[in-house]
Amino acid sequence: MVRKQLYLREDQEQELKLKARETGLSEAELVRLALDRLLHEGTAPLPGHVQALAAFLEQARKISQQHRLPEGWRFEREALYTRESRWGGG
Repeated sequence: MVRKQLYLREDQEQELKLKARETGLSEAELVRLALDRLLHEGTAPLPGHVQALAAFLEQARKISQQHRLPEGWRFEREALYTRESRWGGG
């Protein structure tokens, strides 16, 4: 292997660290995988796509913070299958 040094934006560094923790792969391995994908599969994001996705995710985060379920609410799978629960009846 050849050692390379590169500069990342702070947001890229944070997301790379998070992805490494989530996957159990090293940051270097994730960078190599992304580079392989770019070079061999031609799946590099187009200009603006990364920013659009980031904006979408930020908006989704804000919406999720504004729309909370009532205190003590619990999901009950069986309720999905009863007509009364679906239509607001008893």
